[in-house]
Amino acid sequence: MKHPDFIENIKSKEIDVNQALVEKAYFFALEAHKSQKRYSGDPYILHPIKVAEILSELRLDTATIITGLLHDTVEDTPASMDELKLKFGNEIATLVDGVTKISKMKTQSDIKNQAENFRKLILAVSKDIRVLLVKLADRLHNMRTITFVPSEEKRKRIALETMEIYAPLAGRLGMQSFRDELEDLSFQILNKAAYTSIKNRVDYLKNSSSNLTEKINIQIVTLLKDENISCEVLGREKKIYSIWNKMQRKEIAFRQLSDIFAYRIITQNKKDCYKALGVIHSKWSVVPGSFKDYISTPKINNYSSLHTTIVGPQRQRVELQIRTKEMSQIAESGIAAHWQYKENYNLVDDSSSDPINVTWLRDLVDILDSGATSEELLEATKLEMFQEQVFCFTPKGDLIHLPLNSNPIDFAYALHSEIGNMCIGCKVNGKSQPLFTKLQNGDEVEILTSRGQEPSEVWENIATTAKAQSSIKRYFKKKENNDFLDLGKRILRNSLGFSKDVPEDIISEMINKFKKKTFNDLLIAIGKGHIKNKEIIKFKPKKRLSFFNRYRKNPNKKLPLEIKGLQPGLAVHFAECCLPLPGEDIFGISEVDVGVIIHSANCKKLIEDFSEDLWLSATWKDVSKEQLFTSRIKISVVNEPGSLGILATHIGDHGGNIINLNISEKSNDFFDMIFEMNLKNLDHLKTIIANLKEIDRVSMVKRLYIN
Repeated sequence: MKHPDFIENIKSKEIDVNQALVEKAYFFALEAHKSQKRYSGDPYILHPIKVAEILSELRLDTATIITGLLHDTVEDTPASMDELKLKFGNEIATLVDGVTKISKMKTQSDIKNQAENFRKLILAVSKDIRVLLVKLADRLHNMRTITFVPSEEKRKRIALETMEIYAPLAGRLGMQSFRDELEDLSFQILNKAAYTSIKNRVDYLKNSSSNLTEKINIQIVTLLKDENISCEVLGREKKIYSIWNKMQRKEIAFRQLSDIFAYRIITQNKKDCYKALGVIHSKWSVVPGSFKDYISTPKINNYSSLHTTIVGPQRQRVELQIRTKEMSQIAESGIAAHWQYKENYNLVDDSSSDPINVTWLRDLVDILDSGATSEELLEATKLEMFQEQVFCFTPKGDLIHLPLNSNPIDFAYALHSEIGNMCIGCKVNGKSQPLFTKLQNGDEVEILTSRGQEPSEVWENIATTAKAQSSIKRYFKKKENNDFLDLGKRILRNSLGFSKDVPEDIISEMINKFKKKTFNDLLIAIGKGHIKNKEIIKFKPKKRLSFFNRYRKNPNKKLPLEIKGLQPGLAVHFAECCLPLPGEDIFGISEVDVGVIIHSANCKKLIEDFSEDLWLSATWKDVSKEQLFTSRIKISVVNEPGSLGILATHIGDHGGNIINLNISEKSNDFFDMIFEMNLKNLDHLKTIIANLKEIDRVSMVKRLYIN
């Protein structure tokens, strides 16, 4: 195509574009691709021109059309991103960069690589939806010329990827004409015999019934004109893949399809849509269950139309779609149509002006941000893409779109992940129902919540939406990580001989050594056993001695314990599981590279993990009155303001020094609190426990062992 033809083509669209900048981009692309050819033998420049033309037909903005012209320059020519920024500005360069990153993804049949490709696609698209519009135009033109690709295997890989990824994405953006063509072109490659067979039958039926089709059209037009309804009636040819898909879904043969005749009625306004529907239903019988109102409740991609099937003229089943011109434009071009119907429309910067179109994309980005694997993201996308919708309402009347067969769990997570996590029940249309109840169009759903509630692991198998499944997985992954984090913290302190926090310099050294991003990542790895004890103790500081080591190094002070068979130089530690106190029976366990660990005689870990022949006899000796020892207690207390203060005051009044506090369980009625305290001995602990039991708000106090 010569330059004047291309520019005139853009001008003919009567869209507000910077023609001088488009012309500049054209010459830049022409020079960059001047020596390149396509598989067909045509000059390569024809491809970006066709992509730009497709985008101009969608009436998109200057930056998007120019991106179509330049989308292959950085990947396939010496042109650089810096050069594009200099000549065309940051906006266009950023769009080209996004498309380039997607284009670098090689078509893969392997599911793992395909999933990774899709992860990169979502990342690129999430920054600017126009990247996807350019990529869809690029894929559409490539599919139109796919027969020139010499390798049959490659043609099938490209067609399969188009069918599984790009066609559904076009559908989600409401770009039905794109989706239909991409599906038909892919189907022609993937199942040529079926495509040819159905096409031949459709062509035959179309030719043999052309007079009948025209008669039906005339009768519909005449009927509506007599009722003063100004409209246009268009015959609609069903797509080959759509027919095949319906045959497979309903398990019927072609001859059993009864609604081959399809018409689109375009009215002047929404009111006339309903008026036309009433007139048609008054004249001809409606096929039961065929009526759908997507005007009052649009699809999630903003598709609006009335659907019905009638037993019309000549006793033929006739499928009708009734919509306005604007609805028809949006139905065909989807999100792209908003550039035509909204002034200064910018999807990226003004998401509030478009609350429906890209909610699915934002959900996928949330799933990606939550740390989902590429395979999980791809599976989530298929869940989001390939399901019909139901429309439900909150008690306040807000509309919630959900996939078919969704339940109140999906509804709760669609509102907010925290609402889903706290869900304890539901009411559907005012009546209490099980959480696995299938929701129907028009249901009003009220979600009942409680702050003490957490999701059930079985919900993951009950939920149908990707958002609900991902949120449930994320909750339990976080909870599991918290458990491993606490365990890792205890192991780290015990291994290094610290009763309190590990010093920052040691933490920093370990993070670098084990190549972890954060301290929490390090603790989780230790808790999971990925970092072994023998690797940890290498970081034990030689100059930082435990309490018992300090006693041993000072000749003027004696060890407050006597351990039978203790070898000189061995470190002595209190066991973190039981934290023994002076005044109770104790035993020692010798552990390699750690030293002797002192346990209470009542310690469950001592009894279960070590046979008695390994126990070292130990007794308390010469314990200083000023020396304090650590112990833990667990308290259940009424959930009322001031409860924590009362407990802390009682402990302090009786000489206990609180060094740590943790709320282990929480409900509307009670808290379970764990206090870690410094005390003198066992009698001191018993005194504090006895006094705490006297408090009215306290239902339980006990010494806590961790096993």
